[in-house]
Amino acid sequence: MGIDFSKKDGVATVGLNRPEAKNALDARMLQELQGAWKEVAEDKAIRAAIIYSELPDIFCAGMDLKTVIPVLTAARQPVNESEQWLVDDPQGVFKSMLRQRDWDKPIIAAVHGLCLTGGFEMVMGTDLRIASNDAMFQMREATYGIMPIGGSNVFLPRQIPLAAAKEILILGEEIPAARLYEWGFLNKVVEKDHLMDEAMRIARRICNNGPLAVQGILKCIRITAEMDVDEAMNKEIEIGLPIFSSADAREGVAAFKQGRKAEFKGK
Repeated sequence: MGIDFSKKDGVATVGLNRPEAKNALDARMLQELQGAWKEVAEDKAIRAAIIYSELPDIFCAGMDLKTVIPVLTAARQPVNESEQWLVDDPQGVFKSMLRQRDWDKPIIAAVHGLCLTGGFEMVMGTDLRIASNDAMFQMREATYGIMPIGGSNVFLPRQIPLAAAKEILILGEEIPAARLYEWGFLNKVVEKDHLMDEAMRIARRICNNGPLAVQGILKCIRITAEMDVDEAMNKEIEIGLPIFSSADAREGVAAFKQGRKAEFKGK
């Protein structure tokens, strides 16, 4: 067991499923995650993805320090194909964990239970986030005397208030979902029994919207994040104008006028 991947009606679901290790990310899971995200990015039929946990009480225990780190640091040699992949493609780990993305289909995180370290960092790389009211988040690295390098030092100060980001990273304490919602990190907190239903509702709503528009919006946000205002405004026009002249745009306006549901083709 590692990753449960499926796709239906434009929505891909990526389930973490390694019960013997509380979804700790080993080489096999990381390799499978990279493959799943590659398929999400390249399959034109997929318009949104949901990442979730198949386990009852935990989202992800973070990186498997017993297996991944020794290979990445050359403390021991790879013993299987997935560990060899770690050596051959070390950047693949960052792609697996959504630290670095060059594609713009929306990913929804549906989190329940414990969400620790590398699992928390992977959620930071998603676009929309829903958590159950039992969810607890924690960046433990500082308590181990190490610094996280899965993106949290960059993501968090850009996604929540600076003081809150420092608190999460430096103190290493558990943070309940309700507090992360107050800080604006989470879009919604729901009852655990409603978590996947709400994630799917959001995914289907996205699928009803124009895929070129959705991906253009996310691309613009991603690319302009570090630009000055004038440069960013010009980039917005560069990305947006072709979408205005697309067949999808014409279909959207026609459907509105005719009082019907638009049939977007991504063209």
